[in-house]
Amino acid sequence: MFRSRSRIGFTLVELLVVIAIIGILVGLLLPAVQAAREAARRMQCTNNLKQIGLALHNYHDTHRSFPQGNYFDLSPGGNLNSQWAWSAMILPFIEQGNMFNQLNVGPSSFEAAANDPVKLRLLQTPLPAFICPSDAEAGVNRNRPFPADINGCAFSGMSVPANTQFAKSNYPGCNGNRGGDGIFNSGATKGNGIKDITDGTSNTIMVGERPSNKYAKQTVATGPWAAIWAGQELSCDPITNVWCLLGQTQFQMNTGKHSLAASNTDAKDAPIQSFGSQHTGGANFVLADGSVRFISENIQWNDDPVDVNDFGAYHMLGSMADGKVIGEY
Repeated sequence: MFRSRSRIGFTLVELLVVIAIIGILVGLLLPAVQAAREAARRMQCTNNLKQIGLALHNYHDTHRSFPQGNYFDLSPGGNLNSQWAWSAMILPFIEQGNMFNQLNVGPSSFEAAANDPVKLRLLQTPLPAFICPSDAEAGVNRNRPFPADINGCAFSGMSVPANTQFAKSNYPGCNGNRGGDGIFNSGATKGNGIKDITDGTSNTIMVGERPSNKYAKQTVATGPWAAIWAGQELSCDPITNVWCLLGQTQFQMNTGKHSLAASNTDAKDAPIQSFGSQHTGGANFVLADGSVRFISENIQWNDDPVDVNDFGAYHMLGSMADGKVIGEY
């Protein structure tokens, strides 16, 4: 009698089927893993903003106001172009008191710190509290080098070595909708307090996100290039002036489109002044009451308002005292 020989192993067809099934499973799994990672990064970003909101309120409790958007060097013979950022002022309230003291923020100018090799290394140190994990660009803001002279804009006076780069922040303060009507004023001698937020603290943006574009040779319009946590120089150059500390809601989230560009040829799109993020569908914002909210990029925003009565909800969230009712958003 002939006995059948038992078969060992797989045929080629069976092997290909198994490989195909594994490939399909991996293809289904990877998006889920990526989504889970992004959800974790977005949660960490939300936590960063909660800590910044808490720090700002602790600063307010101590100083009876929020910080100014930027601090001029008002010392005798000081350089007015040298300005510390609002975010440098809250370092002691985000467990960075040693950094604050070593930089001698306030008594010493931002310019003096930038010209000290030891302090410069501190100014180039990325602080996790100011970095969104979804933004993969370098911890040093390569897109906003000091000093910058572009498009014929004359550099206005900070003596910092050419192409000096400072640590990145993904969280600029809100300067308002238009005309500095937000919590973080620019060029003022005192900060705003809760009493000044007549629109309500739950209806006013205090800090928002701004992502980094991949490093590129800088031009005025391409932004957004994130922010800088340490300071700025006063210049007509938009790369290193106050917009590396602050943002405005007159520019559409993510795109940077100007709300008056359709009717005013002088109004230019400016992603370097807008808010936005690498998160899908919108960005995180901390409101003046300290709460953090994810706001959709599709929030009502009028690209050509006739007057102040024609602003959208996003416009009005930037202003702290426009007297307009926002409603649901």
